Amino acid sequence: MSRTQQTETQTILDHGLSVWSFSERILRKDTDGMKIPTWFTDHYGFILDNLHNVEIIKEYNVMHDCGKPYCLEIDENGKRHFPNHAAVSERTYRALPDSKDEVARLIGLDMLLHTATAEEVNALRLSIADAFTLLLTAFAEVHSNASMFGGTDSISFKSKWKKLDRRGKMLVLDFYGSRPDGRGHCLENSWGL
Repeated sequence: MSRTQQTETQTILDHGLSVWSFSERILRKDTDGMKIPTWFTDHYGFILDNLHNVEIIKEYNVMHDCGKPYCLEIDENGKRHFPNHAAVSERTYRALPDSKDEVARLIGLDMLLHTATAEEVNALRLSIADAFTLLLTAFAEVHSNASMFGGTDSISFKSKWKKLDRRGKMLVLDFYGSRPDGRGHCLENSWGL
């Protein structure tokens, strides 16, 4: 990870550490200069209480692209592509001697909220901890990558943020209230932040 470039200026490891840095800032409510949706701040306590623990989140954030060195393709224009990198990263992570099932599952689902439709997300019936951990990480990742998009005022950033905003509203609505299928519940979690 430290020997493969994600971009011209950042290795894959640097990117993972950057995503964790943004996640940690969001968890601490240190969001100056970041665009965080109102529903996130309105339901901050509920979301925080229903995330995976901080060790799982950190390992997931840092390792989420660990398979990219194994699926790197460079096109005729010199642009880097990482086809199917979430699945390759999950397999790569699972091969590590101290891998954790929760982290591996999150790595495999890493692109879900960036690319899937609402129907596809609902069909997976994510646990509340997986859903909110993926959501936190997705917002951290778009902020980590904002400079590649041209900043938080760029059309690219805004379109990525808008999709995450829609998925986040859906997940909060899905899990916050009580539902007939019993999915609206609160899990216990302890935080060392």
